[in-house]
Amino acid sequence: MVLIITPLVLLVVSLDYLGVASYNVTHQTQLHTDVLTGYDRRVRPSDGGTPTLIGITFNAVSLKEFSESGGKIALVGAFRFVWRDTRLAWNPASYGGDLERTVLYVKDIWVPKLVNMNPYGSVKMLGVSEMLCEISYDGYVSFVLPDMFESTCDADVTNYPFDSQTCSLIYYIPGYYTDDINLDASDPTIDMVLYEENGLWKITNTSVTVATQVTDFQILKLTVSMERRTTYYIAGLLLPILLMNSIQLLVFIIPVESGERIGYSITVLLAIAVFLTIIQDKLPESSEPNVSLLTYKLLVDMIIGCGMIFAVVIGLRFYFRTEVTPVPGCLRGFARCFYLSCSRKHQKQTIVPAKKEPVTSSYRVTWQDVGEAFDRMCLLLFILSLILNNAIYFAAISLK
Repeated sequence: MVLIITPLVLLVVSLDYLGVASYNVTHQTQLHTDVLTGYDRRVRPSDGGTPTLIGITFNAVSLKEFSESGGKIALVGAFRFVWRDTRLAWNPASYGGDLERTVLYVKDIWVPKLVNMNPYGSVKMLGVSEMLCEISYDGYVSFVLPDMFESTCDADVTNYPFDSQTCSLIYYIPGYYTDDINLDASDPTIDMVLYEENGLWKITNTSVTVATQVTDFQILKLTVSMERRTTYYIAGLLLPILLMNSIQLLVFIIPVESGERIGYSITVLLAIAVFLTIIQDKLPESSEPNVSLLTYKLLVDMIIGCGMIFAVVIGLRFYFRTEVTPVPGCLRGFARCFYLSCSRKHQKQTIVPAKKEPVTSSYRVTWQDVGEAFDRMCLLLFILSLILNNAIYFAAISLK
């Protein structure tokens, strides 16, 4: 026991002899009293009238909201400002020997007051008076300002849902010009170490810049570039539309004798109309700078669906015409081109391959033949229309 206590006693005696001590609450209280006595928080810190240099960084935490229709972006994060105020400097040896840092309330010292130049709501200064600043013995002040920063952002939804957006949050310090304050972006990009990924948007690029306006005051601009995550929209929006477009084409394959063609085509068209009504809430409501290309694609899909109903009605009129009415020459040629030529060729290859192919001109064309030819033409025409519509849409968004 004596062997353990003896070294400890020697260590305490040695520290007391060398004059090593530590600060306490009394030292901190005295320090705050000394540095704040006669301090005027209305006067900016400066050395010989030189501009106050303020280093700025921004740490992003999450993308809280981005609204295309409302033109709003809300970013959760924190500014960090660093500047030097020689009025707050002290000698650590006078306060316990090792008091090198302390904290003071924002309401007690001068701090830069940021104002949003493109606010989504009312204009207000950032920060509250009960926040704390860290002060070092050499006068350097570190002020961290966390908040949810909201700004306006005009979205370009032309390529929705394969769109990318770029938004800027712009701030300035009112009342001070470049002769008074110089802002310095310590990091040219937003710090994303603490960032939590957003489910709908992926941030691809960020920047923090400082620029001087023609009115001789500086602005701080935070720029965020992001692209939409498209997995949800492909699975829940585009694929159902493509499948509904495909089943519409089956109306030309249904036998006429079933009597279900009109009912089937109208039912599918109504299903598409209901589906479009449901997804209408998901489409961004914007006319400037451009309307979403998906809106035009859906409009063309609806026009094609209506065109199919007209085609079915016209085709049924061909099927149910009596043989009393002769088939005009132009329709006979049409039937031979789209129906009879293929049918006779098939008959030659599978039924009577050894016989000479009969002359098509001697075959009597009926109204049913015209209806079959019309169905084949419409099926081919609407397949090409749907393919062309989708090809144009995907080609347009690929050029973004």
